[in-house]
Amino acid sequence: MKAPGPIWVDERNPIYRSGMLTCLKDEGYTIAGESALLQPAPDLSGASVLIFDFDAAGRGQVRALARHRELILVGLVREVSPERGREILDAGLSAVLPVRVLTPARLLSCMCALADGGAARASRAIERATQGVDRRGAGRLTQREFEVLRLLADGDTTRDIAHRLSYSERTIKNIVRDLLAKLDGRTRAHAVALAARRGVI
Repeated sequence: MKAPGPIWVDERNPIYRSGMLTCLKDEGYTIAGESALLQPAPDLSGASVLIFDFDAAGRGQVRALARHRELILVGLVREVSPERGREILDAGLSAVLPVRVLTPARLLSCMCALADGGAARASRAIERATQGVDRRGAGRLTQREFEVLRLLADGDTTRDIAHRLSYSERTIKNIVRDLLAKLDGRTRAHAVALAARRGVI
């Protein structure tokens, strides 16, 4: 699995933080450190990615930490809405992870997408998501496509999905192909990351 670089995880809830750290470590990601509410101010000199609680952290502090360095900011958010769009973009986030639908698969897919160049397109994706464009676009997905997308997010293989939904593997491959086209995803992991970022799943 590609890695975007050492990851620092900042989350006020120690159980959530421990879960994210375990998930990332188990997949071979390098952990630069951990903290809660960015207190005391962490030394991020060895980090490439900062995952942090966007709702709890001070925006000025986050911008100050990211200034003068190439740091990918990933915000854990309770709500993504048009009203918050400008605030998210102004903070310089490269990705958002909606907490209410966060799973290990979605966290890992986000990291994979960032490593695969997702950060370069993030501002446009976040802007579309916070303006609701992607949510409306998701309305084009059929119920069957939603089911397959959710199972992909859970890490199921084509064979697993075919078995669970009682379809042929060829049918599942066709559905996945359509999903990639509708979500503008290059790979399955990228499509899942985009869908999670936009609040589709």
